[in-house]
Amino acid sequence: MTQPSHADYDNFAWLYNQEWTYFSEHIFPLYKHLAGDCLPVGGRVLDLCCGTGQLARILMENGYKVTGLDISAGQLRYARENAPKARFIKADARSFTLKQKFNAVFCTFDALNHIMTIEDLTNVFKSVCACMSEGGIFVFDMITRKEFETNFLGHQEIKEKPGYFYTLRIEYEPEKRLGKFNCTLFRQYGKSWRRSDTVIPETFYTEAQVRAALKKAGITKIFTCAADPQNGIYPVDKNTRRIFYFARKA
Repeated sequence: MTQPSHADYDNFAWLYNQEWTYFSEHIFPLYKHLAGDCLPVGGRVLDLCCGTGQLARILMENGYKVTGLDISAGQLRYARENAPKARFIKADARSFTLKQKFNAVFCTFDALNHIMTIEDLTNVFKSVCACMSEGGIFVFDMITRKEFETNFLGHQEIKEKPGYFYTLRIEYEPEKRLGKFNCTLFRQYGKSWRRSDTVIPETFYTEAQVRAALKKAGITKIFTCAADPQNGIYPVDKNTRRIFYFARKA
């Protein structure tokens, strides 16, 4: 399975900044709850795979010292506009090194499902572990096979808004554990329109695989849960579509 490149995300950055900013606003209270007392007031937070900076902005507004990291220069351009007081770094989640130590690392909106092999996912976890302070925490979410089987099969949508419209089609190949987001954007520039096409793959891992990769990276204290607005926080089961992981460095 081919790892998406920075160019894929650069191409997608403008539309992402327009259409997919809601998740951070909805998810921040849960992440803060999971972090609990492990994240001190004014603590240092790394927003891993920060995208266009919506979570970084919310973290800054809540008094945290924030560094955002992403592979896409296009995404980071919008992140710096959305959270101008945060620090942003262009780097690969699979191989970054930072001198600063963080009280918490957050990675949201199934960003780690874009890491296409378990070896690369383990390398992400090793990089995270290396930049966490003693007792630091890593909170992230990943979608499951159930989500792929439920929402990826045959999903199509078309949206039109002033100055742009786009189509989104999601494909799922079960035998490869591969989902593909196929997005075509038409954006107006004066009297003309420009088209851009983006394909971004995702995969999934079992909870056991993720736990094993975390432990291999040196992060051994792991808690998982499911959550939604109706039921709050509850145990993971076979129907869970998104797993939230809380991992703490010993």
